[in-house]
Amino acid sequence: MLRLVYFRSRAAGYDPCRRLSILSRASSTSSEYEHFYRYTSGRWIHNEEAQLAARYTRFNVDALKSIAVSAGHADSVTRIVKLAEGAYNKVFLLTLDNSREIIARIKTPHAGPAHLVTASEVATMDFVRSHLGVPVPAVLSWSSHSEQTPVKAEYIIMEKAPGIEVSTVWDKLSRRQQRELVINWLEIEKRLMAPISGGYGSLYYRADVEPSQYLSLYPNDEYQSDFVVGPSVERHFWSDERSSMDVDRGPWEDPLSYVLAVANCERRWIEKHAVPAQESGLFDMPVHLRQPRAHLSLLDRYFAVAPYLVPQDPSLLRPLLWHNDARFANVFVSEDVLARGEVQITSVIDWQHTALLPLYLQAYVPKMFRYHGTTVLPAGDQLLSLPENLNTLDEEDQATVKADVYRGNLHKLYEIYCARINPEYHKALTLATRELIHYPVKFSAKVWSSTFMLLREFLMRITAHWDAIAPGASVPCPISFTEEERQAHLEEREDWQRAQDGKDGLDRILGVDADGWVTEEGYEEAVRRNWELQEGYVRMGAEDPERVLRNWPYRPR
Repeated sequence: MLRLVYFRSRAAGYDPCRRLSILSRASSTSSEYEHFYRYTSGRWIHNEEAQLAARYTRFNVDALKSIAVSAGHADSVTRIVKLAEGAYNKVFLLTLDNSREIIARIKTPHAGPAHLVTASEVATMDFVRSHLGVPVPAVLSWSSHSEQTPVKAEYIIMEKAPGIEVSTVWDKLSRRQQRELVINWLEIEKRLMAPISGGYGSLYYRADVEPSQYLSLYPNDEYQSDFVVGPSVERHFWSDERSSMDVDRGPWEDPLSYVLAVANCERRWIEKHAVPAQESGLFDMPVHLRQPRAHLSLLDRYFAVAPYLVPQDPSLLRPLLWHNDARFANVFVSEDVLARGEVQITSVIDWQHTALLPLYLQAYVPKMFRYHGTTVLPAGDQLLSLPENLNTLDEEDQATVKADVYRGNLHKLYEIYCARINPEYHKALTLATRELIHYPVKFSAKVWSSTFMLLREFLMRITAHWDAIAPGASVPCPISFTEEERQAHLEEREDWQRAQDGKDGLDRILGVDADGWVTEEGYEEAVRRNWELQEGYVRMGAEDPERVLRNWPYRPR
């Protein structure tokens, strides 16, 4: 996650799943090293000990500095700053005595399999930089085996990304410059469309993967000796106990094998580790939907239709290496070019957990341009218009409406320019059945933790639109839902949505993220508010106060 090079403020709308914070300057004396190892960018009001442990990494700081000096052709490190940290990495800015600044990244235990995650990221950065011409920081030194380096931890030392992070200047850009950035980004995506035919999985150097665990990236091609397709480092194959399970993580020669492997990993985890619910809390699904058998039954239905969700068009199946976290925090632009009123992307960071997947599963509008509002976007090349009654609204509401329309049109502009610059990708992006064949694969990876209701919703949609999935097919839809099941789903979906909205509201009141993270400054206040809300709900007449306390999302430690 090379986006960690610079911090993006909460006000800029950063992704809490990969949270970062600017950290105070730290010296290189031994008394300060513990600060480097620990997560110091915030607190959790629940389960804090486990959260901190997942982000704690001890390493030899002096050895890291020594390697950085060699990689940067200097004599010494004059300054080392713990620049940022998130769930998966700690990022350090090192200033050398030759005035050069370089970045060192140390992964956390939460990032996944140490060797594979590190080796795949390095190979991916090299490939997109050297073979596809994408502006990516050059890797100067790295190790994916902690036991083979004096640093005693996996690390990547790389160039500092040139330019300025887009998240720090986006609101200052003119509308023309913002549109120009969309076009710049599409040009980079066009480079990523270079043909690859080896299979599906993550990218590695050939020497870093056992021969039995890779496929050649370019069969019968000159690049064959350098890069290969190996096991996927996507998080859903490695999270929690999955990291120690014997499951199929690729590489895969055909898309159906990948699609089935995603769901099978989840099924195996549920069979081995899911704990049946005994009671429900205020924001939980009902007990009968939190039983392993209910989730396994739903996955069985998914497995039955999965073969039909793979498109027949070969152009939609070709392996595609794609940036999976395209946010303003991960894109840098030239300050000099900005000063001239233009835009030039100088670096794209954060290639961790990247995978080669079928084109149709990679097609989505990037996070930085994606619209998240409630207005239905028009089809084709049409843009949203301001409402006729805009002048009847007060200034604050007018500003809100204008901002919403602009964000919607930014999404549309990406689609419109994509059709001109990258028509093959646009074809996958606007496929009529895209949601029906894409989202079930995504949701099958996290059924137990979060997506049971969403997967069931889409399976029901598939049965209702089977002719679109398998036009002219003689085989009927292999799954069905009774009218009673459909009615129960509608009611349970509404209850689930209310629970989701309630949890979101609780988080807003407490000032925490979905996992209970809060700033250091806001910690005591969040704990106090949490206790007050908990007690208040009990006093409102909860039938079983002890049950409320047992199932409250942020329980006292």
